[in-house]
Amino acid sequence: MLRLNFRSMTGDAPTLSVAPFFRFCADGTLRGPENYLVARCVEGFWQLSGRVHRELDCDGPVKVRYSRGAHLTPLLLGPFGHLRTAAGMLYGDDACLNIQMPGGGGVAKGNCHEITLLPGGSGDGQA
Repeated sequence: MLRLNFRSMTGDAPTLSVAPFFRFCADGTLRGPENYLVARCVEGFWQLSGRVHRELDCDGPVKVRYSRGAHLTPLLLGPFGHLRTAAGMLYGDDACLNIQMPGGGGVAKGNCHEITLLPGGSGDGQA
């Protein structure tokens, strides 16, 4: 199981979400199993449980499967001991992966269509 911690705008305690995998979609939604809506990215901030969050992090081991387009073959990175976002970019083990989170708007190098976080022990890449 993966545990995502959403960091609030006001310094409140993080909001925790737990699932076997998480998928960040091009439409700015974060989804879990059975396409369950976990959070929505609006103007660069995550809306979850009636609160606004600026960043998120996940302790691993965790793998990242991402694609730069709907019809392109996804790539698998990791496992990482720790993932986090900062300013809309994805970081693994404190190194910038040069992957912009999907749904945040704008066009930049590393912009991607979809990111799926998988447990580090999951080698099949299915989700």
